[in-house]
Amino acid sequence: MLKRTITGGVIFLITLLFVVLKQFSPLFFDAYLLIIMYGAIYEMYKVHQMAGKQADFISICFVPLVACIIFNLEKDYTKNIFYVVLMALVVMCVVLIEDIVEFRDNRRYGTTEKNISVLNQKLFLKTRTTMAVFAYPILPLLILMVLNHIVYDLAYIGIIATFAISMLTDTCAYFVGRFLGKTKFIPEVSPNKTVAGVVGGFAGGLIGALSCFFLFYYTDMFALASFGSRGLLITVFILIGMFGSLINQLGDLIASAYKRKQNIKDFSNVFPGHGGFMDRVDGLMFTGSFVFVVFMIFLV
Repeated sequence: MLKRTITGGVIFLITLLFVVLKQFSPLFFDAYLLIIMYGAIYEMYKVHQMAGKQADFISICFVPLVACIIFNLEKDYTKNIFYVVLMALVVMCVVLIEDIVEFRDNRRYGTTEKNISVLNQKLFLKTRTTMAVFAYPILPLLILMVLNHIVYDLAYIGIIATFAISMLTDTCAYFVGRFLGKTKFIPEVSPNKTVAGVVGGFAGGLIGALSCFFLFYYTDMFALASFGSRGLLITVFILIGMFGSLINQLGDLIASAYKRKQNIKDFSNVFPGHGGFMDRVDGLMFTGSFVFVVFMIFLV
């Protein structure tokens, strides 16, 4: 528990540093997200490799860097979602061509009918695996990067709210579940998650969102009051606190189910007591995507 707490504290301070540096340029927080993305991509690539599935590692490694360059050159942040979709289509087409060429060569040089049958079953396997890695985790992390490039003040508000909701959800879920949890939530998927932990995480997410609202609004930090009426804004923060917390915990469950399927405890052991990059951002990236969508609907 001590090791987990110390590691969590270090991660929090590093995150805070990059958030503060964002005031000089969004590139600083982009760099932070690039580190997370490449760490998560590598972990997912290795997990798929262990399962006998190959992804086009080179193609998907280009995506975060290209996205970062485009997002910093394109001033109209609404177009960045279009570029994300375009990159997904380009990667899919490239890997599809690779699969078709490899399939043609394997069919041409296949020696037995049995070998050809096996090759037929593997058609587009690389494409499916590559696009699976693009969808999870690249896509939600790219949306978090898009959030970093919306209207300056809103970008700050969205990023801080995302991390506050996610971190307090995880922290409250862990401690409430550890000390009060008795009834398991879905033990077949996540053996350590309890009903009390889920409720504690929900409360933590709501506290995180409301704390951000009161801090930003009453100190006029980031000119929050200029984005709408007080009633609308507190409603928005209650919304992202409640549903953001639930989505964050859903992300945890998705990652747990995935690890159970692959028969692994953690995606890696980069962070003592916490696992790997994917173990740290499994809920955060979905919360960030939800915050982005809500901001686009209500505040932009």
